[in-house]
Amino acid sequence: MTDEAPARTGFLSPYRVLDLSDHRGLIAGRMFAQLGADVVQIEPPQGSNGRKVGPFDDRGRSMHWESYAAGKRSLVLDPDAPGDRETLLALVAKADFVFESRGPNEPSRLTPDEIAAANPAIIHMIATPYGMTGPKADYAESDLVLWASGGPLAPTAMMGGTPTRISVPQAWTHASADAVGGGLIAHFARMRSGKGQLVSTSAQRSATQSTLSGSLADVVGQPDFSLRPRYTGSKKPLDLSGSGARTQRSKWPSKDGLLEIHLAIGPATGRFTNNFMKLLIDRGALSPEFHDWDWGTIHHRIMADEIDDDDLERVREEVGVFLLELGHEEAVQLAIERKLLLAPVSTVKDLVESPHEAARDFFDVAKGSDGAPVTLPGPFAMTEAPGFMRGVGAPALGAHSEAVLTEWLGSAGRASAAPAAAAAPTMEGAVR
Repeated sequence: MTDEAPARTGFLSPYRVLDLSDHRGLIAGRMFAQLGADVVQIEPPQGSNGRKVGPFDDRGRSMHWESYAAGKRSLVLDPDAPGDRETLLALVAKADFVFESRGPNEPSRLTPDEIAAANPAIIHMIATPYGMTGPKADYAESDLVLWASGGPLAPTAMMGGTPTRISVPQAWTHASADAVGGGLIAHFARMRSGKGQLVSTSAQRSATQSTLSGSLADVVGQPDFSLRPRYTGSKKPLDLSGSGARTQRSKWPSKDGLLEIHLAIGPATGRFTNNFMKLLIDRGALSPEFHDWDWGTIHHRIMADEIDDDDLERVREEVGVFLLELGHEEAVQLAIERKLLLAPVSTVKDLVESPHEAARDFFDVAKGSDGAPVTLPGPFAMTEAPGFMRGVGAPALGAHSEAVLTEWLGSAGRASAAPAAAAAPTMEGAVR
């Protein structure tokens, strides 16, 4: 199967990217492709293992592949064939960027030195678990381990100290997206110097940013900072958020699922809670004894024992009763009208059916890897200039091998034998 190359538009449409990533780093090439670059996914004859990652739709297609490989072209090269290795080196010489996702001692098609020798001006990006060097560079990695070592599991710990796992694997997507950002910074430097660079990111370090680097507080001069404050006094933990504090509850059952709202305290965000309490007063949903509470200064009254834990718990109960009958569409409108820090916790189904996303023309319908339509997220930003490539789905295995060799190298050259038919994916065989 061979597909025609679409006419490319977007901020990066003049540039070529070789994507050597596996299932962990596919999103980096997807981002380059969205920005209009010609992204060529190099696949072995059996196909990228990203094609075997679930979830799968009713056609057996990997939604991981359909989403993260969208906009790319597929070129099959056999890593065990000497001729294909020479072809890869020739492609590197013609590329502007090359991207990998691997640990420093994992097998790679080419070493960083070989890539730099083939093209001294290339930007070589590698997303790694823990960096390319250092005492932990070869540590075992999984999404759960990376989140735990990076810090984001700490705020999810229950009071007993057991953390709650983040459900959707995403540590590698953070590292890969950071690699794209670093690669573009290196590109701007190359525009001045003409020299390429090696850009390495660490999934552990990228995950740390998900806590706003709170887990690094000690080394930047805040040794008493805690992601999960512990109290040794007689009082229960205060329900605080804002002004650097933490709330003990932020997600509430609603008419349509879950709503997110903090009962924020303090000068930074207490005014938003005041707005919310005014809404409850107007709806007759808040007891009169709580009407005069100023959430911007209420912490002083709490610490002076004018307001106790039972009072705070009764407010939470009344808030819970109100939110239980609130629909998500109404919640969004109220948040806009009343200036509330209130938002629905949306499912994928909610997003696909969202009138807001429809009005913003967010989703694209493209031809998937098997030729059938698939709905995909559109550009991640709205721009006046045509900055993004739209409506291009994920490629079939080897669909562009001859075209890429012709366009990049000037002739069809030597391509691998026709790829073997991929086995139908199953959840048992999915990459975890």
